[in-house]
Amino acid sequence: MLSTVIVIVAVILCKTNGYSESSFDKSNPKSQFSTGVNIHFVEPNIKEVNKLQQDGFTVVRMDLFWNGIEKKKGSYDFSIYDKLVDSMSKRHMKIMFILDYGNNLYDKGLAPYSHQGRMAFANFAKKAVEHYKGKQIIWEIWNEPNGGFWKPKPDADAYAKLALETIKAIRSKDNNTFIVAPALAGFDYSYLNSLGKTGLFKYINAISVHPYRESNPESVTMDYNKLRELISKYPHNKKIQIFSGEWGYSTTWKGIDDTEQAQYCIREYLTNIMNGVNLSIWYDWKDDGINKEDIQDNFGTVYNNMKSKPTYYAIKTMNESLNGYSYAGREDVGSNADYVLKFEKGNKIVYAIWTIDNGHDISINLKNKNVQVVELTGKKYNVMAYGKKYDIYIDENVRYVLD
Repeated sequence: MLSTVIVIVAVILCKTNGYSESSFDKSNPKSQFSTGVNIHFVEPNIKEVNKLQQDGFTVVRMDLFWNGIEKKKGSYDFSIYDKLVDSMSKRHMKIMFILDYGNNLYDKGLAPYSHQGRMAFANFAKKAVEHYKGKQIIWEIWNEPNGGFWKPKPDADAYAKLALETIKAIRSKDNNTFIVAPALAGFDYSYLNSLGKTGLFKYINAISVHPYRESNPESVTMDYNKLRELISKYPHNKKIQIFSGEWGYSTTWKGIDDTEQAQYCIREYLTNIMNGVNLSIWYDWKDDGINKEDIQDNFGTVYNNMKSKPTYYAIKTMNESLNGYSYAGREDVGSNADYVLKFEKGNKIVYAIWTIDNGHDISINLKNKNVQVVELTGKKYNVMAYGKKYDIYIDENVRYVLD
C-alpha cells in the first residue's frame, strides 16, 4: 500500500502546477530534435569541450553528486560544477544534471528512506535549482533506480516518495523548469506501473529510459509503443515526452566493432526521432579506459586518448546534414526493413536512408535531377536522377540524400 506521504505530496503538487491529466499527446511528427551525450568530467578541458561542440552535440548529461555538494549538513558548495555550467553555456549547450545518489550524512549513505533523508535530498535539489536558475538546466531525478544504483535494493514506492518531494521542492524555486524521471534501466514495465499509480507522471516533463540492447536499434519501436500505452493508463502531464536518456553500444559486445558502433549510433538517433523521441543521449562521450575487454571502457565516440572513432565522424555528419531540419515522417518504399526518413527545412528536403535487410537498390522520388549523397562518416558525391526518380543502393550504413 502506498504511503500517506505520496498522497499528501500529490495533492500539494496538484495545487502548484497546471499540468493536465488528459490523454497522452504523442509528439508532433514534424518536430525538431536534439543530440546529446553523457560525459564524466566537471573540470572542462578547452580542447575536449571544443571537440564536443564541433561534433554538434546540443545537450550533455552529467551527475550532480549530492555527497560532493553537501559535505556538511545544510551547507552546499556547487563551485566544482560552476566551470562546467559556464563552459557549456558559452557554447550554447544545455546540461542535463542527474540529481543522484546517497549522502553519508543521511540514512547511512543509502537511497533516502527516512523522512529526514528525503527532505534533505529535496532541499539539495532545491538549492541546485536556485543556484543555476536561468541556466536552462534539465533536472533528472536519480539514475536507474530500478537497478543497483538504488541501495540497498530497488523500491518503486520509495523512489516515488523521493521524486514527489523533490519535484515539490524544485517547483517552489522554479515552477517552469524541466524535470525528467526516472532514468529507468531498460523498459521495466512493472516498475513504471508502480510509478504511474503514485501520480508521478502528472508532475514531470519527460519520462527518461535507457533502452540498452545488443540487438539492432530499430527493435526499440515496439518498446516505445508499449511505454506510451502504459503512460496513457495513468494520470499524466498531457505534454509529457519520452527521452532516451542513456543508450550506447560497447565495442566489446559480440559483432560490434568500431564501424558497427558508428552504424548503430546513428540508427539509434534516427530511430528515436522516428518514434517521437526528440532528445537522445548517447553513452558515452569518451572511452573510460584502454582495456579492450572491459565493457565500460569501450562505449565512447572517441578513444581514451581523445582520438576520434568512426562514431564521432558519423555523429558530426548527421548533425551537419540535418542541421535546422525537422523530421517530417517515414516514406513507404515497399519494405518494412527499409528506412527512408524525410526531413524538411523550408523547401529543402533531406532523406536519411538505410536498411536492416541485405543491401539492395531502392527508388526515391526527388524534386531535383542533381542531388548530393553524404555517406555515414562524411564522404560526399553528386548524382543525377532520371525522370525525378533516383535508384540508390542502401545497406546498414546511413546515407543522406539532399534533394
